[in-house]
Amino acid sequence: MSLLIDDLSRIIASPISRRKALRLAGNMLGGGILAYLGLGRASRALAQPSRACGPNQVPCGRICCQTSETCCGELELCLPPKLAEVVNCCGRALCSKDAQRCCTDHCCRKTESCCGTQCCSSGQACCNGKCCAPGAVCCGSTCCGEGYVCCNNRCVPQRPSQSSPCSV
Repeated sequence: MSLLIDDLSRIIASPISRRKALRLAGNMLGGGILAYLGLGRASRALAQPSRACGPNQVPCGRICCQTSETCCGELELCLPPKLAEVVNCCGRALCSKDAQRCCTDHCCRKTESCCGTQCCSSGQACCNGKCCAPGAVCCGSTCCGEGYVCCNNRCVPQRPSQSSPCSV
């Protein structure tokens, strides 16, 4: 939420007219809300152009963008140049260029790693599309917690002897 507020603040503080800044901010909020609610596809049917794109326009799904705008294909959203300076299209999400990175179809903080549909913090292993607890290791498709090691794709208690950690 704070990233959205930061991006909106940048738009409003940018050297463009108030009307355009408010329109950009409204588009960003509206697009984010529609994407969050999963209403993008239903609303896009209403936005389908009745004719081909005009001069200086390019198709963006069922809508047309100006050639100066960036098309976010899956969102079918046109990003004006000023907004495209601060956000990236990421599947059905908009990520802040300063604080986030694109992970297929969602945004993670730059300090996090992509793990399926989740974002893992530093020190967390990604295991079969989910984040393990900090310090745990991925073993096959299971997270082995603290005090366990992975042996033949099974989590086994770690023995005091490091020479044979798989003996049970």
